[in-house]
Amino acid sequence: MANAAAARRPDTVPANDFPRTLDQIASAAATPPAPAEPSPGPGRLAVGSSGSTDTALHVLFGYIPTEVLTLYVAVLAALHRESEVTRADWLAFWIFLAATPVIVWLVYGAKLKALQKPLPLRIGTWPVWEMFAATAAYSAWAFALPNSPFSTYPWYSSALSGLAVLIVSTLLGLIAPFLQRPLAT
Repeated sequence: MANAAAARRPDTVPANDFPRTLDQIASAAATPPAPAEPSPGPGRLAVGSSGSTDTALHVLFGYIPTEVLTLYVAVLAALHRESEVTRADWLAFWIFLAATPVIVWLVYGAKLKALQKPLPLRIGTWPVWEMFAATAAYSAWAFALPNSPFSTYPWYSSALSGLAVLIVSTLLGLIAPFLQRPLAT
């Protein structure tokens, strides 16, 4: 998520260009940003074009908030009691849900700091799309975990949770080109 956000800044590669198509978004999500260099042209990324399978996978997996989910899975495993969902399970879910946009901002800020760029302190410089997308993706992926607090509901099934992950990831990938704009520096 933070790689894609950094790619939307006009002072990172490609200079004054940002991902607009699914192929470009997939490439940005999979490729760490580099310092600004001359742009290869409108609508093109310097990192090259990926194949349709790579594009689909990078778009799908580009919206997995791994920084958050890794911690959440560890906490959920430590808290979970066999065949029982507790308040602690729900509390962990809600805390990580609230923490997701903050963590995306922190990772984005760390990437900018590594590129010796100023921190995005003004709201207009925040990676709002990535913060929203990561939060939606976290919800879907947390819903799909085997010991998820949602598993106590009678309507819950692994098939439904897998479908939710695919639908949310696909929708985020399809909506992203419409919401991409250069990020202020």
